[in-house]
Amino acid sequence: MVYQPNKAIHPGKTVQKILDQLDMTQKNLAERTGLSEKHISQIINGEASITADTAMLFENALGGAASFWINLDKNYRATFARLDQENKARSEINLINQFPYSELVKSNRVEATLDKVERVINLWKFFGVNSLLSIPSTEAAAYRRGYNQVINQGALAAWLRCGEIDMQKLDFEISQYNENRLKEVLSTIRSMTQQLDSNFFKNIQNTLAGAGVGLVAVQHLKGTKASGATRWIGDNPLIQISIYGRDADKFWFTLFHEIGHVLLHGKKEQFISFISGGEKTSNELQADEFAANALIPTNLYKNFLMRQDFSENSIKGFADQEKIDAGIVVGRLKNDGWIPFTAYQHLHRKLVMTND
Repeated sequence: MVYQPNKAIHPGKTVQKILDQLDMTQKNLAERTGLSEKHISQIINGEASITADTAMLFENALGGAASFWINLDKNYRATFARLDQENKARSEINLINQFPYSELVKSNRVEATLDKVERVINLWKFFGVNSLLSIPSTEAAAYRRGYNQVINQGALAAWLRCGEIDMQKLDFEISQYNENRLKEVLSTIRSMTQQLDSNFFKNIQNTLAGAGVGLVAVQHLKGTKASGATRWIGDNPLIQISIYGRDADKFWFTLFHEIGHVLLHGKKEQFISFISGGEKTSNELQADEFAANALIPTNLYKNFLMRQDFSENSIKGFADQEKIDAGIVVGRLKNDGWIPFTAYQHLHRKLVMTND
C-alpha cells in the first residue's frame, strides 16, 4: 500500500529547519544564493515554490541534491492537490446515493470501496468530471425535463456514460457517417433477424460501423427503464441498446427505432427510448413508425391482416416469406391488438448481446 500523508508540508519548513541546524539566518541564505531576502522569506512561509533553479542554489548553499529539493516541492504540491480534492469530494458524499455505485462495481465500471470519499472520486473518473454537480450538464439527455418521475436520473446518466465509454473501446474502426450507406444496409440488417448465431450482434456492429454508426449493448441499470438511446458523439451517431431480458423482436424493433432517429432527426437532439409508460413525442412516434415499416412494410402487413388467419403456421409462413424472425410478426400483432399478449410466447426468442 502506498503511503498517503494526511497533511501537506511545504518545503519551506525544511529550509527553516536546516537554517536552524546550521545557525544561519535568512539573510545569510540570501547572500549565499543571490536570492532576495523577500524571496527566501516567501519560500519559508509557504508563499513561493522551489523551482529547478532555486533547487540548484539550495544544493550548494544548504546541501542535499537539487533533485531532493525539487522532489520535496513536487511531493508537497501533489499532496496538497490530493487533500484539496478529497475535501471537495467529502462535500459531495451526500450525492453518492443518486448513482448506482454497487451496480457499476459489478460491471467493473468503478472500483469497489466502502470509503465514501473514494466513491465520489471514482464516480468523477467514471463520468469524466471534477464534480458530481456537473453531471446534469454533461449528461443532459438523462436530466432533461419531461421524463417520468419513477426514472432514476442518476442511474440513467450512468447507463448513458457506459455507452460512451464502450464506444471508445470498440476494437474496430467506425467510418465517417454516410446517410446513404446507412439506408443501403437496412435490408442487410433486416435479413439478420433470422440468423441469431453467437456472432449476430458483432455482425450488426460491423455493418453499422461501415455506415459510420456506432452500436453498443450496455447492461441494464436498475431504475433506468431505458431500452435504447441515440445521440451523436462527435461526428458519429451512437446507438445504445439495453441488455434487459431481451426478446429478439423487442431488440429488433428498438434497433430500427433508434436507426429511425438517426435518419429522421437532427444531430443536436438526444433520444432515449423507455421500456414502457409515458406519452410519446412526435419524434418518438415517427421513429416507431419507421421501425414498424422497416421490419414489416405496411402494404405487406395489410395484406397479411386481410387473411384474418393468425395461427402459428400462418405467422411462421409469413415470416419465412418475408425472411424475418417470426417473433417480429407476433410482436407486431400483439402491439396492434390482433392477438393477446399471452399468445405464442415460445416464438419470442431470447438474445445474448455483448460488445466483446
